[in-house]
Amino acid sequence: MISIQYFEPPVALRLHVSSLYWFETAAPGFTDLMRAELGQIRLLLDGVGRTNYGSGKQWESGGAILQGPTTAPTHYAADTRLRLFGVGLLPLGWAELIGISADELADNATDLGSVLPPALVTSLMDALASETTNNSRCRVVTDFLQTRLAANRHAASWFTRLTDEWLTASPNPQVDTLVAASGMSSRSVERLTHRLYGASPKLLSRKYRALSAAVRMGLGEAQNWSDAAGDAFYDQAHFIREFRTFTGLTPARFQAQLAPLTLLTMTQRRQLPGLPSLVRIA
Repeated sequence: MISIQYFEPPVALRLHVSSLYWFETAAPGFTDLMRAELGQIRLLLDGVGRTNYGSGKQWESGGAILQGPTTAPTHYAADTRLRLFGVGLLPLGWAELIGISADELADNATDLGSVLPPALVTSLMDALASETTNNSRCRVVTDFLQTRLAANRHAASWFTRLTDEWLTASPNPQVDTLVAASGMSSRSVERLTHRLYGASPKLLSRKYRALSAAVRMGLGEAQNWSDAAGDAFYDQAHFIREFRTFTGLTPARFQAQLAPLTLLTMTQRRQLPGLPSLVRIA
């Protein structure tokens, strides 16, 4: 059995956090296929999570974990019971709450205490462990994030707003459009997307084009591949290849065996008002 509860981020964090959630499994043996996604903080109170990346790399740990943005599907599993609080990080949140360049941790993970002050992380985990309700756990985490945010502001926040809008305004974002809107050189734009999003503009365009189609299929807004693809792909073969690259499944298998956590995430995020448009497909 899987239990997951999502929380609406407070107003001060809505541009920084894509999701706040409490997740637990009632029995060991959990496994799920995760789409390419944004960066995540996972605060494990019980259990050890194991992430297998498409490159063959594996990260296995309990406690406070920071996962970078991913550019390919990952397999997440645990042999033990899991209880964790998760935080999805929007690009601006990565810049202002984490601070390191996103491409340093793209398709990888590390201990949160190796990036943020270890004493702060220990205090966060102790406070989280002392709470007994999901709402109080959420307050502990959001208080921590807002305190962290108050001390860190990033000069390129304008660029994340511009790029998020570029990724969501069209089913097929064109890199030239982002470069023109930014008023910078293509090299400068690429440097910023690597730092804030963990990937090049071209890869981001491909990633969110495929994820947007996956959300439409997962929520029943598209009934077949052509509805989901629209005019954003050359043909069916191109659509299937790109879809599988970023979700790990062909469109047909995705519809037939959508991973339970992915469906819960898609559905519950749509029910939270006031979140940035990137959250609806991230």
